[in-house]
Amino acid sequence: MPSSTLDDLIDAYTQVGTRNREILEEFALIVKRFQQQGIVFIVLKGADVISRLYGVRGARPISDVDLLVHESDLPAIDRLLRDFGFTQQIDGNPSYASSERDLSLDLITTIWYLDRQRLADVWSRAMTRPFGATTICCLDTADLLIYLTAYTVIHRGHLFVSFVHDMKLLIEKEPPDWPAVIARTQQARLQTPLHHGLNHVRKIFPSIAIPDTVLELLTPSNRNEQVSAWLLRKLVTTEPLPELGHLLLFLTQPGITKMLWLTQRLYPSPTFLSYRYSSARRTRPWRTRLLRWYHLTKAGLTLSGPVLRRLITPLRPSS
Repeated sequence: MPSSTLDDLIDAYTQVGTRNREILEEFALIVKRFQQQGIVFIVLKGADVISRLYGVRGARPISDVDLLVHESDLPAIDRLLRDFGFTQQIDGNPSYASSERDLSLDLITTIWYLDRQRLADVWSRAMTRPFGATTICCLDTADLLIYLTAYTVIHRGHLFVSFVHDMKLLIEKEPPDWPAVIARTQQARLQTPLHHGLNHVRKIFPSIAIPDTVLELLTPSNRNEQVSAWLLRKLVTTEPLPELGHLLLFLTQPGITKMLWLTQRLYPSPTFLSYRYSSARRTRPWRTRLLRWYHLTKAGLTLSGPVLRRLITPLRPSS
């Protein structure tokens, strides 16, 4: 390897490691404040994975910290973060950033594929693990495997490199309870997305310990699942398609809930509009809704061309 390439890799690793250290150290201060106030949370995605699986901070970049919190705690969280110098960002979820601390927090109160009871089950199964001088809660292994895969395949619509390495390390370091994975996946009706994501991981790492029986149990078994699997093979690849996740979230809704999901997006709650559009929601509510419909329609039309081109392009043979 040329010395210049090695130097570039070392520089990139150093930069990522420095940035991750800053994020995690600032987050540790927030953790202490939350714990002092009795606010419980579950750390999601990168901020959990990098400190839980990688062991070194420069191996995988993180840009913010994602937390699952209870909706009843949102007012207390808002006061705490504002007192700590954070400002609320315009987003679909409660989101906060601090330029002084160079840290962003993205909060969710639900997971889209779980009903209220199964979300409560996720909370009850959450693990506690060391985090610096304190502790944090994180998803148990089976829930983490399902969440990372479903988020990657459906929400992101892109099989990015870090997902594959996250899954490899998770399966190696925390061997999953595969029967629990299968049962929870079936309850959430995520068999096809999980099959697509795990099958891709095993193509990249053929020796990874994903049992054949797991993939067989997740294999599409009826016409609807087979159509969904075909769409995922066409659309969710290593080449990103911007905004694809919105379409996939709609398409993967089971049965009649598709219309309920669409209605909720076209006529969202006042709480969502206040997060997404801030003061405009209060001063010009109808204009806010009309602009939302316009932007959603425009985004759908923009996405339709690339989706159609990908659908009519023959699948590349697996290597």
